[in-house]
Amino acid sequence: MSQNLWNFFEDADLSGATLIVPSIAVGNVGQLACDLLISSLNMTKIATVYSPAFIPVLGYDPYDLKSSTLSGSCELYKCSAKNLIVLQLRAPLVFKYARTFLAELVEKAKEKNMKDIIVLSSSFAHERKHILTSPFRYAASDLCPYRSTIEDLKWVKHELVEDRIQIHGGGFSSILYEICKDKAVPCLVLYKYCSEGDNIPDAYDMILQLKSILSLCGDHSDLLSQLVQPVSWKLLFGRPPPQDIY
Repeated sequence: MSQNLWNFFEDADLSGATLIVPSIAVGNVGQLACDLLISSLNMTKIATVYSPAFIPVLGYDPYDLKSSTLSGSCELYKCSAKNLIVLQLRAPLVFKYARTFLAELVEKAKEKNMKDIIVLSSSFAHERKHILTSPFRYAASDLCPYRSTIEDLKWVKHELVEDRIQIHGGGFSSILYEICKDKAVPCLVLYKYCSEGDNIPDAYDMILQLKSILSLCGDHSDLLSQLVQPVSWKLLFGRPPPQDIY
């Protein structure tokens, strides 16, 4: 019996949807990018997920200060108009239980007839060997529906190590990618080289990169003008120092 609990608030039809999953990685770029997507697309929370793989986190709604609901370590959001699902993580995974949870995540995507999984991640800036190339790298499984588009865009492919994906500082992205391949679920890993610090610009860059393969824009072609920062980002680096210390 699974120790993971998927609490869906409604019997939502997720057929043909793209599932976006952030890997807890250097600079938290994937999580920040997912925050931008959820806030900008006004996505609806459709489920909460509980698992021994999660470090417990509980707080107010990070996208609506007037909301009376609380948010936890892992939640599922949906944008029906774009047929996008985002699984947002707000804490690292416990290594002992991580693979079991990720395997069940992929099985859940298959059960709900989702089209594919996109993993957003990051890697240490000093691992970037060719400085003059794009700061982004990707790994796409054979079944990935974006392969031809990516080849046309001339994205830089991740260099495999002994036919396996290895992203330094990339969290669980390589594990999830291998599970998707084993279970024949189309998967794309997209990551950016970065350093710890203010990684908000990296999140914006990640969304712009995603725009090349996903329909994220509304009536206007300028995606940046449509992105809405979550209210929770106002406290991203804590409160300002008290004025009476000066």
